[in-house]
Amino acid sequence: MSLSLRAKFLMLSAVVQALVVGLLIWNGLRLMNHAVNTNAERVAQEYAVTLNLSLSPYALSGRLPELNSYLGEMLSDPDDSFLRYLTILDEHEQPIIAVGRRDTPLPTLLREGGGTSFKGVRTLLSAATLHARSPLLLANNRIGSINFGLTTKDLQRARDEVLMQSVGIALFGFALGVLMFYVFTHGIGRRLQALTGEAQQLALGDYSRALPVQGEDEIAIFTRTLNTMSAALRERIGQLEQSQQRLSESEARFKTLFEMAPLPLSVSDRDGRIVAANRALVHTFGKSATSLIGKRSDEVPFWASSLERERIWRMYRDDGAVHGAIAGVLLPDGSVGSVAIWSSSLTLDGNGAIIWALLDLTEELNAKRELKDLNYSLESRVRERSAALERANTDLSTALDTLRHTQDELLASEKMASLGSLVAGIAHELNTPIGNSLLASTALRDRVQEFERHVAAGALRRSELSAHLDEVRMASELITGSLHKAAELISSFKQIAVDQTNDQRRGFDLLAAVQDTIATYMPRLRRVPCEVVLQIPAGLVLDSYPGGVYQILNNLINNALTHAFEKRQRGEITVRAEETADGMIDLQFSDDGCGMTEEVQRRVFDPFFTTKMGQGGTGLGMNIVYNIVTGVLGGRIVIDSAPGAGTTIRMTFPRVAPQK
Repeated sequence: MSLSLRAKFLMLSAVVQALVVGLLIWNGLRLMNHAVNTNAERVAQEYAVTLNLSLSPYALSGRLPELNSYLGEMLSDPDDSFLRYLTILDEHEQPIIAVGRRDTPLPTLLREGGGTSFKGVRTLLSAATLHARSPLLLANNRIGSINFGLTTKDLQRARDEVLMQSVGIALFGFALGVLMFYVFTHGIGRRLQALTGEAQQLALGDYSRALPVQGEDEIAIFTRTLNTMSAALRERIGQLEQSQQRLSESEARFKTLFEMAPLPLSVSDRDGRIVAANRALVHTFGKSATSLIGKRSDEVPFWASSLERERIWRMYRDDGAVHGAIAGVLLPDGSVGSVAIWSSSLTLDGNGAIIWALLDLTEELNAKRELKDLNYSLESRVRERSAALERANTDLSTALDTLRHTQDELLASEKMASLGSLVAGIAHELNTPIGNSLLASTALRDRVQEFERHVAAGALRRSELSAHLDEVRMASELITGSLHKAAELISSFKQIAVDQTNDQRRGFDLLAAVQDTIATYMPRLRRVPCEVVLQIPAGLVLDSYPGGVYQILNNLINNALTHAFEKRQRGEITVRAEETADGMIDLQFSDDGCGMTEEVQRRVFDPFFTTKMGQGGTGLGMNIVYNIVTGVLGGRIVIDSAPGAGTTIRMTFPRVAPQK
């Protein structure tokens, strides 16, 4: 029988569409069966968790038979629950509780460890009943099992309804497709081919892709129907996956927070039996988690005494919580420590529970006790040291007064020695003008006596009178000049002596004071010989203490003559002074002598330090200079020297000295 191409294409298309519809129905049936099985397994797992949490307190305390009548009444009406029977077996597979339908016993396969395992629960679907088995912790750490059966009639009925709806929708779409294809054959083949390809992807489990919809015809409606069914399945599967994921994440977060908490934490029931313990508790007190779970704290070596536990529990019963109470506990090394305890009540699996937080204060309290003992010891030592310091201060004050008195005496002796040196120099300087005056006066006396004899003899000539007058005039000028020089020396000596002994403040010319001091040392300077160069401007008047300036120059010249020019053929001393912009006087005393080493420079101002020990040196010269410059004159002093390069002593002090 020859058929037209349209009929063949129509028949071919009808067959193809029938295959597609059949594939969709088969895949929908497969997915629904899978969803029903998965959902049933998850429900079984939820029932197992719920039953485990609900029955654990009774199982651990051995009171499960008390629930027999209650559970029997609960399962007497099959419309009230999916649960059809419940059997709890001990470790020897002997029933402890057996309620519900007795005509559906636990399959032997589950007893032998078979079936499908889902999160610790083994299931086996038989007819309209889902048999499940999960472990249960009994008293004395025995492991029993919870065995129950769940009816799957409602799930199967829902599956059949969805399947019938899907079949009806598929058949309706098939009929519409055949009719529309019969009317509009153009493009139907291409569209069906595309639809078949997408349907194959859907059959492979790819629910994320929707079937393409073209136009508004029956094929498009059929495609939308399939998309709707696929979306519903995808949404339901997604919801189940999200619920499972959220549950897993919540459990993981709680477990992580509990385990990783830095404080030792434990959870107990109202009777004090420990339900859970975190790592910090195990690490701090050296107990393993398995040795703590299911036991009370007085059943393990934890409290320092039983009275401590009773006290803490009495606080909890009276106040409803414990807030930082300190209690004595046993540490892993056997010693007694101290912990601060906090508690809070919570509900765990529908039962009252208590979470305990412990803070080890042993080291802190020990440190406080040690610190207290140390403070007491330190206070005692401080009192002893204070008494010893007072005695030392008294002795030091006495020694300091003696030292000051000795220093004043040495300073006075140094001044008198300097004045004696000054007197010796002045006496030597006065010898020359006074000797010249004496020689001139003696010669003049002899010439006068000879002149008188000529006059008495009447043999005086005019030329002799003129010569005599010239001699008298020359002698008078020599005597007058020598006596003036002696008077100036005496005046300078008198001024220096008065200034050094009285040390009174007055206005004086710096250049004149330096010249007067240099004049007293001219005999010693000539013996070196040593040239003195003065670079001081005239008219530089100071309102200060000239005695201090004389004393400074005396000591510096003495030091230069004693130390700088030792074993030298000649030397040069330069005294330079100038007024700075801020009203200070910069006075520099330089020599081109042998200089000082760094060790000598560091100690040059120390009292009683001298490089001529045992050779007449007292070691007070430069110390006196330092004290006068920094104390009396209110200035500062620095030394620049090097071996073989001479020494420069720079003194800076105000033009108007500070008031004493």
